[in-house]
Amino acid sequence: MKPRWVLDTNVLISAALTRGGTCDFVLQAIADGHIAAAWDYPLLAEYREVLARPRFRFSRPVQAELLGLFDLSWHTPAAGPVPPLPDPHDEPLLAVALATPDLVLVTGNVKHYPPASRAGVAVLTPREALARLA
Repeated sequence: MKPRWVLDTNVLISAALTRGGTCDFVLQAIADGHIAAAWDYPLLAEYREVLARPRFRFSRPVQAELLGLFDLSWHTPAAGPVPPLPDPHDEPLLAVALATPDLVLVTGNVKHYPPASRAGVAVLTPREALARLA
């Protein structure tokens, strides 16, 4: 079974804004079947909402392309309570990562996940995620 990793919303946005960049390569690893994106319904709703924000001006086909990377036949119900994080909005991402066997979260904001609050989850930058796949 391929690894299931959680992607912070900022990875999706960065991938769409900078095609050919590091975050885009992470998404390409999903498209190529090297990893799968772990998600739960609230996280998928967040992805949809953020991708549709007018300030990003992502076309509907681009939004659909990005959301199409998520295998809708399989989701990860979030784990129970997680350690508090500096931004409580990041806690649902950690909860989904805790519910996966791989315990990996990829984010452009590693500092939002202090080591003492990670509960065993490997919090990786997109560059570190690519290195792990190499």
